[in-house]
Amino acid sequence: MITSDQSNELIRESVSNFKLEQSKKRRKMVQKMLDYYAGASTFQYIEKYYSDNSKRTVPFSNFNMTKRFIDRMARTYTLGASRNMGPVYDQLTVYKNFKMKHIEKMTTLLGTLATQVIFKEENGMQFFDYQPIYSFDVHMGDDPFNPVAIQYPLVQNVDDVSYESVNDLLFAYWDDTMHKIFNSDGEVIEAFEHNLGVLPFVFTHREHQLDSFFTPGAEDIVNCNELVNIAYTNGDIGMTFQAFSQAVITGFYSDEKIQRAGADEVIVLPEGSNYDLVAPKINMSDYIDWIKVRIDTCAQDNHLYVQFAQDGGETPSGVALKIKDLNRYEDWQDDLDLYRIYEHKFYQLERQMASMFGINLPEALQINFVEPEYPMSVDDQIKIESHQLKNNLTTEWKLLQRHNKDLSDQEAKDIVEENKETNRANNPNESTRPQSIFDRVRTAPQNTE
Repeated sequence: MITSDQSNELIRESVSNFKLEQSKKRRKMVQKMLDYYAGASTFQYIEKYYSDNSKRTVPFSNFNMTKRFIDRMARTYTLGASRNMGPVYDQLTVYKNFKMKHIEKMTTLLGTLATQVIFKEENGMQFFDYQPIYSFDVHMGDDPFNPVAIQYPLVQNVDDVSYESVNDLLFAYWDDTMHKIFNSDGEVIEAFEHNLGVLPFVFTHREHQLDSFFTPGAEDIVNCNELVNIAYTNGDIGMTFQAFSQAVITGFYSDEKIQRAGADEVIVLPEGSNYDLVAPKINMSDYIDWIKVRIDTCAQDNHLYVQFAQDGGETPSGVALKIKDLNRYEDWQDDLDLYRIYEHKFYQLERQMASMFGINLPEALQINFVEPEYPMSVDDQIKIESHQLKNNLTTEWKLLQRHNKDLSDQEAKDIVEENKETNRANNPNESTRPQSIFDRVRTAPQNTE
């Protein structure tokens, strides 16, 4: 008979084993998705399908559609975001748009990402750094969607010749008060209070969480990428083995001799033997069409479209692109709402950390995402910008910044004013020229008496 304490222990052990197994699966999938995004060492995932002879025949295909798809799907920070919080905050976040672009891509790829916010001071310059953590485990409190602690393996410098053991992995642990380093045996090597008063991580998710803290990543894209690599490799093997006709001899015994011949010689066979060349029957066009269908289907599932180079055709206009990209545009609007939430979470953490170093930041964040633009003709661009200027929807110096994003507000304003002065000097205004008789009559004051 199992006692109550025994049953409780069995339940705890079962839950612990389940969590451990889920964690292993998640870490394995995270590494696979990172490999496919980087386009590195993907052969390890398909080599089990091939014999040793095939492995020696052709290199494995390493077609990287994962990065192309993910980069097109992650559009929130394509042109960055403006946070009008003053020069102090601008200096503290000088690298933020660059880092957030990578964070969005990795969140889209992995489903859930942890980013550590770090306050740094280098060469007299104070700034925030943002360190993404790709593979990690979390500890929950009462809220299953709000971690109270995080742990993850530390990156080991295995290229360092002084590094003794690759197997001696180290792990980091953080909560709202403590930071610890421990080894694979669970022994704490280092521990100290960080005095931040908060867990210094922001967790971003590809989409809203449903019944789990972790949200699914781009497994469908990676699996399609793997299938395409197998198909490409099969095609390479088939083309290699069937590129030339196969010589076939019938009625011939292995102990008999034949005279090998070149194009200018006659083949001499033993009596009763027949020699023939069998042409390959491979149909690569159908095979390529099948690969294209798989890629196109995966793209459609993610609200993307693809145009294959061999298909040709004219480059679509900006309007046509926007119509094709309509579903993805709607996804982008959803992503904007999601990343506004994450921007505010980042800011509250930044604000609290800055206060520890005597820097007071405003209470509320102002954030404006720059919408990606579709390519358009010169005439269309002139019409749109003229309309915006006429209706006071923009200014001349802001238009200048669109074409030169490295210009500050003041630099753009100065250039516009300098250009105006130069143009006035070279082309005098019409009002400074002598008026015609018709102009003087038209503009003369009217006598009402």
